[in-house]
Amino acid sequence: MVDRAVLYLRSLLPDGYSQQQAATLDRVAELVDRGVVGDRQVRVCGCQVPASPAATRTSAGERIVTRLAACREWASVNDCSLAPAMEFRNVDDSLSGAHYRAVRLPAILLVEYRDGALWCVTPHRDGDTPRTVEDRLDELATGEPTAFEPLSREPPATLPVAIDQTGQDEPDDESADDPENSVPITPQ
Repeated sequence: MVDRAVLYLRSLLPDGYSQQQAATLDRVAELVDRGVVGDRQVRVCGCQVPASPAATRTSAGERIVTRLAACREWASVNDCSLAPAMEFRNVDDSLSGAHYRAVRLPAILLVEYRDGALWCVTPHRDGDTPRTVEDRLDELATGEPTAFEPLSREPPATLPVAIDQTGQDEPDDESADDPENSVPITPQ
């Protein structure tokens, strides 16, 4: 059983995405009602976050960056990739004059915890196989989820862990600003 499912929802998406997000929230609520998932938490976030805590300006931003670093560590431990759902890009903010690396977030990110350990992050790519949030919810509903190596610790929110680590960076994608290029929740 999943003790806790945390859903990170990207805000301000084009038509169609909010309906997919609502359907996913309903589906997870059903899994909670059936006892498959113990608790559901929802976090709303923007389309991107800085790639390091030093570049964030709020404690909420720092927490998200730290959680995403744990997600990347989980992916590394399990020989999975979070790309293209999460992609790095260079940001040049002409209003503030800031220049930094950022991570573009998917429309929905599902993070599962069991016994205090980070158990699964979806969407992800396992080898050549893309795994969508819908795929993972199907697995949980049938009681036969793919088993992964859990990440038994998560860095504390104040740890200066960068998501953007040398040698683990995915290439930038000029089309990443377009939400239509996000990894879909459902296979197309």
